[in-house]
Amino acid sequence: MELAKELFNNFFTSSLVTKLLIFLSAFFAPIWELYILLLFLTSIDYCMDLFVWFFNRCKTCKHWQITQPFIIKLILYSVLVIVVQAVQNHLIKNDFQIFRLIIAIPIISETMGIIATVERYTGVKILDKARGYLDNWLSSKQPKKDE
Repeated sequence: MELAKELFNNFFTSSLVTKLLIFLSAFFAPIWELYILLLFLTSIDYCMDLFVWFFNRCKTCKHWQITQPFIIKLILYSVLVIVVQAVQNHLIKNDFQIFRLIIAIPIISETMGIIATVERYTGVKILDKARGYLDNWLSSKQPKKDE
């Protein structure tokens, strides 16, 4: 009981920033893994684009033209995560995991962006090879027709 009283007292005597961080961490706790993955993939995509820009010595564009979409993505992805998590928590509850479904779309998109950059500068057609492997695997899993 004394511990709960001390935590309650510390919460109300702490600064506004601390209260905001505690609230955000409690809100993001169930979704932390996917949110961090999305931010990580977005950052990797940005670093790869910046790396390509730096070594190609792009004279036609400034680094801001690469940085601005990155910052916009971070802001919009964060808003998306907050909104979808709020809808999941307050409207849908545990009936259906809409959060995982919605967040999977930008995660896959960022992964495809990374793969496209690698394909463009290495010449290795990763998506075509993966698609071929997947088609072969799916065709091997289909039941054989008895003739």
